[in-house]
Amino acid sequence: MARAERATALLNNEILQEAFTYLDDQFVQAWRYTAVSNTEDRERLYNLCQALQSLKGYIEGVVTDGKMAQAQLNELKNSQKYEKRN
Repeated sequence: MARAERATALLNNEILQEAFTYLDDQFVQAWRYTAVSNTEDRERLYNLCQALQSLKGYIEGVVTDGKMAQAQLNELKNSQKYEKRN
């Protein structure tokens, strides 16, 4: 759970959000201004965009996994409380 909380803090961090937006904008803008024949640079920029999205997706996955783990723990605790009453 602590890991998910740290990941949430990262996603809520204004500087990191700004960096994701800035880099994505820069990569897309650079891609737009490359010549169609410049395949190497276009592919490099595409790969940078994909890597940036992968990084963000990984952090979001850590948050999601933490929420799922917390929900499972809560469900387990609730079922144990219910069993103790009966």
